[in-house]
Parts: sequence; structure tokens; C-alpha cells
Amino acid sequence: NQVYSRGGQAATSPLFGQAPGSGGVGVGNGAPFGTRFGAYAVLLRDRVAQHWRTEQVDARIRTLPPAVVQFEIMRDGRVRSVRVVQSSGNVALDYSAQRAITEASPLPALPAGYSGNSAIIEFWFELKR
Repeated sequence: NQVYSRGGQAATSPLFGQAPGSGGVGVGNGAPFGTRFGAYAVLLRDRVAQHWRTEQVDARIRTLPPAVVQFEIMRDGRVRSVRVVQSSGNVALDYSAQRAITEASPLPALPAGYSGNSAIIEFWFELKR
């Protein structure tokens, strides 16, 4: 039971990493994983995006600057030191971004080939309705 296709496997789609009706979550430019652990970074982003809820943000607000949240992930996937390093200007959105990371924890363990015992990660949460 194998499926064959003339086209290659899709790496992205317009919906990839998007929480319905709430915009997108992205890994910051300074991610410590580079191209070697890109799949792991995508896994983290998707896990956090699944937990991002924006119902507490005023429904009349259509878009906001991104909330940038930084946290440390330990080798076993535990998360600590979650903090907003750049506010969106909306307290409810900033809080929802922090909460998404906390609720997604524990995250998948750091890749075996990653040399550190922890990594500092920066996520961007951008509201688009």
C-alpha cells in the first residue's frame, strides 16, 4: 500500500503553522537550531501554535504588532523563564502568547545531536484576523 505522486511532497501551505482566526506563530531569527535541526524548530512551532488562543483579545482588533516571547527549553523538553521581550501593545495578546508556551510544555526533548543542555528560543505571535 504505497501512494505515488508526480509532484514532490509539499513542504508548506498557506495554513501551515496558522492557528484558525488568530494569525501565526514563528520561531525568531536567532534560533539556536539553524538548518541542522529545522524540523525540530517546526515541531516546536506547531505544538505551541496548537495552544495559542486569542479569544480574550478584543474581537474588534484585526491586527497587532507581534508579541515576541522568549523561553528556555531544557534537554528533556521542560520549559522555564517564559517572558515577553517585545510587547504587542495589547496585554491580552501578550498574555495569550506566554500561556501558549506554558500550556504546550513539556515540549519534545532537544534533538540528540544538539550539543547544549538547554536552548533559548524566541517565538513571534502575530495577530491577523
